[in-house]
Amino acid sequence: MNAPLESALESTAILGARLRDFCVAQLDTLSRRQLPNLELPRTYGGHLVAADVRADLLYTLGHLAACGVDSIGGSSIENHIISHLGQVDGASTHTFFSYRVAETIARAGAFEGNPLLESFGAKQRDQLRLACDSNDWIALLDEQKLPRNYAAVLARCERARIALGLDVDEDRFASLVQRLQAFLASNPLRFLDDSHDQNGRYDIYTADVWLFCEPLAEHLGDLWREGMLSALRLVDRVGGPDGSAIPWGRSTGVLAIALTIELAALVISRDLELERQAAWIRRGCDAMDAMESWFGDGVINAHQYRDQDAYRGPARRLQLTFDVLGKLAVAAKELLTAETETVAAKHRDTYRIIDAFVPFETDRAAGVWAHRQPGLAFVVPFVGAARSHYFPSVHAPGRFEVPVDADLPTWTPLVHSGFARFAGGGVPSASVHEAGELTVEWNGFPATAFDYTGKIPEPLAGSRTAAYSVDGRTIQIEEHLEFVDVPAAVTVIIPDIAADHLAVEFAKDLPSTQTPVDVLGLKEWRSSWSEIAVAHQLDLAPARSMRYSIRVTPKLRVISTAYGHHYHRSLYDPLASSVVSFPNPLGPLGDASVALRDIDVFHLHWPEWIAFDDLAEHDRIIATLRDHAIPIVWTAHNLTPHEKRPEVYDVIYQRWASAARAVIHHSDFGYTKMLSRYEFDPACIHEVIPHGHFGELWAKFGPIDKASAELALGLSPSALRIGLLGAPRAEKRVLDFLKGVVRSPRTDLSVACWSLAYGEFAPVDPRIEIAEQYQGVSERQYALRLASCDVLALPFEPQGDMLATGTVADAIGMGMPVFISDWEYLTEMLGRGGIRVGLDPDSIAEALDALTGEQLDMARAEVVKRRAALDWEPLAQRTFTFMERALLSQ
Repeated sequence: MNAPLESALESTAILGARLRDFCVAQLDTLSRRQLPNLELPRTYGGHLVAADVRADLLYTLGHLAACGVDSIGGSSIENHIISHLGQVDGASTHTFFSYRVAETIARAGAFEGNPLLESFGAKQRDQLRLACDSNDWIALLDEQKLPRNYAAVLARCERARIALGLDVDEDRFASLVQRLQAFLASNPLRFLDDSHDQNGRYDIYTADVWLFCEPLAEHLGDLWREGMLSALRLVDRVGGPDGSAIPWGRSTGVLAIALTIELAALVISRDLELERQAAWIRRGCDAMDAMESWFGDGVINAHQYRDQDAYRGPARRLQLTFDVLGKLAVAAKELLTAETETVAAKHRDTYRIIDAFVPFETDRAAGVWAHRQPGLAFVVPFVGAARSHYFPSVHAPGRFEVPVDADLPTWTPLVHSGFARFAGGGVPSASVHEAGELTVEWNGFPATAFDYTGKIPEPLAGSRTAAYSVDGRTIQIEEHLEFVDVPAAVTVIIPDIAADHLAVEFAKDLPSTQTPVDVLGLKEWRSSWSEIAVAHQLDLAPARSMRYSIRVTPKLRVISTAYGHHYHRSLYDPLASSVVSFPNPLGPLGDASVALRDIDVFHLHWPEWIAFDDLAEHDRIIATLRDHAIPIVWTAHNLTPHEKRPEVYDVIYQRWASAARAVIHHSDFGYTKMLSRYEFDPACIHEVIPHGHFGELWAKFGPIDKASAELALGLSPSALRIGLLGAPRAEKRVLDFLKGVVRSPRTDLSVACWSLAYGEFAPVDPRIEIAEQYQGVSERQYALRLASCDVLALPFEPQGDMLATGTVADAIGMGMPVFISDWEYLTEMLGRGGIRVGLDPDSIAEALDALTGEQLDMARAEVVKRRAALDWEPLAQRTFTFMERALLSQ
């Protein structure tokens, strides 16, 4: 068996160079188009450009300089750094931005005698000293006016000041470290709840805090390593190929993608997770692939057609741009200076099948359910904080998304009572996990927003029990709600990022109304990744006790290499409720807008259509699909291309045969012939699904009677017209059939032949009214040709390299009998609807002479009967079921 070549996988050095070059490209673009010479404007897009923007730009430039970058936009990177240091305003630079300024300066040495500062006078040096100092924020931390993770921020500020040799109160630094240690050690599982009231606010910072504390690792000792490993293992469970480290809560979207890249670099630089380092490089590469779409014209587009948390709104667009670029620059530096080269793992080894409940605490049921299998991956967080992106909703960017930072609970009941809104959420009272199932209980329904008095109401009395389960590719939730008092309204909403992207089914015992609400373009319905298009809403009649269930099945996402072809349309139009199809992105004619991370199945039709006769390109495509763990389902239309170059194409077809996970054959004959020619993997599954008829394809032009077709084509009326249609083939004996017509004495028939090969000429006979060399025509013209005929002729050699002909689908679709040879495909597909005439001109003449009207009528009736069996809808459903089987059986 010929095996395709392996794809060239990325590695630490390649990823590091990609990150560095990407950052440089964004800054170069900014310096050319929006920020000449990287000078910051006073305002940007109507918002003041504050000190945080300059601090983040400096941080980015400093790390790029450490990567060996010497210029941006044609100017020295060191000059850029000095210029911006000279414009730092100390009083408005604090916390995160203090340590970023301080660490940028410290890379060139101590504050005194620092070459970056030698051109500054005393006034600007004082501004920089002030910018590095955020000690006045400690009081706010004491007063619980800052998140608890600010202990890490302020400790890092002091560490940077120590590195600069500035006057630092060592006791104050030690106190901050002790405070940080106590905070980080408070959870024996090493997961961070940074709320002051311990309401269970677990999110991206649960993992990020340990990464952030890496410069303080020597002060934290074993605690840091324990916490860092917990964070890495959490992201390994909940992060997917879209690049997001944590897909729920604050700072997801682009920052979650950046976190994955940072973690990948940290694993290498700190030599952590030795057995998973290759997988982390793969995660970093996939995250970088995703990151490239988050920038336009050098500026981050995280606020365009998607949204961020309120505190990261459009006013911070430039800051977020440099914040993310700074994170990427840090990762680039770590990877480019790695002592060993690690090659990225394959998709299957990186994103392993998993079904696990990851607990965040030892004494409460806070945690996250992570499920990953072929065709379905998601997480459901069970945490505190009653906002849209913290509720127990299903999350998987690109498939399952929720509104960001809004009072819009989804996947969980939204309850109206009095003047307040409540939802099923918060830290559960209990949970039980089994394989593919999770049962969760809550006491009470927390309020989702302030009431009219400006206060957060007490939870609504009652209980909720939700049984989550996976059935194939379907997520099911069985709900049981109990209320002390009957609420005013109970609603459940399933958000859909594209119209009909999800198949949503509600089952309920109470009266209800189900409505697909169009929310596309509404700001409150934007996620951190995209826009939600439809809110599938179930409005239930409220009662003290309520039961309902939800079944949500994502559509199968299929690349079709025949996208747009009439075969493709015939197959996929009936599957609109089950499948989303995409054009092929691979090969020289690929559509680069299609991302492989969003694909479930690759549906191959004619291999030569995607890479011609280029064996190396076919190998690259196959290796890419294997690397992304996308199963290949091959509909075997041909045994070899019609141009008949077996010495070239047999090896190409064998490559695809070796790689295929599943093969659809259009006949038993084709199945046998295909397996006799090529060797398939023993695990490959095969199924015979007949080719559907093309009746609907031609019916769209309306019913065309024979007389109208004759008039439109300039043909004389004929009692019996035989049609020869379709492209010429080496196995198609058109001239022999025409010779048979000539030898027949019948005068009541005519022939319309549009199927001659180039250089072929028909014998002269008045009954052969059209004898044209084949050329493509419009679908309407082809429909007229079919309608003008009473019977089609398919004179194919029984021995040859063909598996099928689409002209059979035309004949069956039109309810038209066919003159056939002994080719097994024709006899199998047409049965008694095919009238055997042989291939020899004499046998054809003899059959035509013996033909009766009754024989034609019987054949026509059989074809009409077969038409019902070859309707595309059931055949398409069989194809869908087979594709799903191929996907789930990987």
